[in-house]
Amino acid sequence: MASGTTTSISVRFLVALLDQAGNPPDALLRDAGLSREQLGSPELQFPLEAFDRLWADAAALQPAIGLRLIDRFPPGQMHVVTHLALRSATVGEALAAVVRFMAVNDSDDQMMLEVDADVATLCYANPKLINGARRNPWIVEHFLSMTWVFLCGACARELPLDQVQFMAPMQSAMSDYRERFGRDPGFGEDRNALIFGRDALDWPLLTHDHYLLSILERFASEHLPAAAQSISDQARDVLRRGWLSGEPPTLAQTASACGVGKDALRSRLADAGLSFRQLKDDARRDLAKVHLAGRLSIGEIAYLLGFSEPAALQHAVKRWFGVSAGEFRKRHAVT
Repeated sequence: MASGTTTSISVRFLVALLDQAGNPPDALLRDAGLSREQLGSPELQFPLEAFDRLWADAAALQPAIGLRLIDRFPPGQMHVVTHLALRSATVGEALAAVVRFMAVNDSDDQMMLEVDADVATLCYANPKLINGARRNPWIVEHFLSMTWVFLCGACARELPLDQVQFMAPMQSAMSDYRERFGRDPGFGEDRNALIFGRDALDWPLLTHDHYLLSILERFASEHLPAAAQSISDQARDVLRRGWLSGEPPTLAQTASACGVGKDALRSRLADAGLSFRQLKDDARRDLAKVHLAGRLSIGEIAYLLGFSEPAALQHAVKRWFGVSAGEFRKRHAVT
């Protein structure tokens, strides 16, 4: 039995499919302790056991549902993590956001991004849970299909896909997979993965929006289960919120917000190859990206981020991004 929950909006589309087929899942919803009115809530926490049963019932009607459910999503209707990813600047940043915030969507499954000299590999893990191995091949197909569809659309070109791998057996006709990915996947593999040329990580997204990205990142950070965040991610979030409020927290304040002592925070950051000073610099950098894409003057941004003078901000921007503040602003200004 699955132990966690999901906030996936696919729940409502699976329910609609079963309703249309004359097989309404009311008993399943009742067993999960949920009403139909709750299905449209962005705060919905749907039990994974019931979620997996929904997928199995839908697949009994449409074997290609894992590949095709994304086609039922109306334009603009997607999970907050997907919205966040699509507001990123590049494919690589989008996938990094999905990896980091996956737990907001699903408390047990994981995304991982591996990069080597020539290829990038995005893996999706359907882990073993408390009472045995969870087997939901359709949600794996759904996540990889959704990633492929949205990123190709955001780039206005197809990613240079080398391989598609699934751990489970084939769930539908090979032609369905070929139509979705443009190639035949491998089945019975040791991982679920999209493997594509590394250069595509630098491709820009046409859906990029610096301002909206910052809002969505804050929302996702606040809704990320504490156990899913590393101590460095927790500290980064505390620092970002501090800079935004105009009162960046001290080491002691940050440690307290993370539920540890100063020495423990220093030690755990050091174990990850990080320092508190570096995290403060990272937080400043991230907020500088947001402000430089807006309409504040360089002087105003320098003041907000605690620099002694605009020239100090200019030096920092050159160090962070390799270009002047003016050039960065030209490239990323919100129109």
